[in-house]
Amino acid sequence: MCGGCCPDRPYINDEICGNFNTTTAAVPLTMYTSEDNLFVSGTVSIYYDRGTPDEITATITDTGGDTTALTIPQGNTISQTFDNIATVTVDTDAAIGKYCLTVHYET
Repeated sequence: MCGGCCPDRPYINDEICGNFNTTTAAVPLTMYTSEDNLFVSGTVSIYYDRGTPDEITATITDTGGDTTALTIPQGNTISQTFDNIATVTVDTDAAIGKYCLTVHYET
């Protein structure tokens, strides 16, 4: 039994939500960038509401530079959980939708 020998590590849980519109903004459109020196994990959800293409692409990049591309058909939401999130971008022109990130990190 550890008792008081191991201090608690406080975690912050944030929900970051918003809208995107690449009909009026340049792509890639960055929707989230983590602060330096934070190990951010969590779930990324992207809803593609309407636009010209049948589907859009969003890219999640980790701090090591590795990327994961998500393909979201119009009228659908794609959600995926990631470790070590650095940035989240929408990479397709002429698209309108919403995003939500539920992220967790140590203080």
